[in-house]
Amino acid sequence: MVDNINKTAAPSGAKGVAIQLVTFICIVAVSGMIIPAVWKLIAGKDGGTNAMILTSAVYSVLVLFVFVRKKWCVLSPAYFQSKPWSVLFWSCLVGVGAIIPESALDEIMPKLPDLVGESMTDIINNDYGYFTICIFAPLVEEVVMRGAILRTLLNSMKSRWGAIAISALLFALIHMNPAQMPHAFIAGLFLGWIYSRTGSVLPGIVYHWVNNTIVFIVARMMPQFADSNLIEIFGGDHKRVGLAIIFSLFILLPSIYQLAVRTKQDRA
Repeated sequence: MVDNINKTAAPSGAKGVAIQLVTFICIVAVSGMIIPAVWKLIAGKDGGTNAMILTSAVYSVLVLFVFVRKKWCVLSPAYFQSKPWSVLFWSCLVGVGAIIPESALDEIMPKLPDLVGESMTDIINNDYGYFTICIFAPLVEEVVMRGAILRTLLNSMKSRWGAIAISALLFALIHMNPAQMPHAFIAGLFLGWIYSRTGSVLPGIVYHWVNNTIVFIVARMMPQFADSNLIEIFGGDHKRVGLAIIFSLFILLPSIYQLAVRTKQDRA
């Protein structure tokens, strides 16, 4: 457990957010330069995907250490001890219900460049890729973007939704991949909303883990659908696509409603 109720340790305002972002980016960038270089020095050749996965593990540990050590994100068992099982359950269902609507939205939007598509495919096909995509990413991104940056914004801004929107935009931008940015922004709005109501990044980690895990499993087990759209996946049947979207919304929307009912505002 992760609980971010304590407001006193976070740096304030735009300066605080800038410090946190720059620290995160520097740790990722420096790790991305040093780890592959050391791998090549030791092994005598490029590490390829294995080096990328090791790099993600190293910078994840460093980011978590720095952000917790500086108390930018406060770790406490308090939220977990409150036994928020229903909130975590409905967060899981949001992660499940969001998959197909997300895909449908991606397909109706203008095609954006995918700068990391090949790298992501290589990571998914690696035996250790699950750790990068489904363990490290949810933990680090929630701790940094919600536990630290959104926490700072909420403490500094009068508008709760203004803070959430800014954090969602920054969340989209740090992916540095245009193809991922629209989905990351929308997901960032939900993740910021649930953080603002619970004061904890734990529900967001659960959502993030479920969502990424489903995408990972589908891509790993059915690689033929990796670059397919929904109509291709459902055999060219528009009716099936429509029913799949409706069925997903019947999971997604009631789950968000249940979270709204079961959480309190302004805990963060």
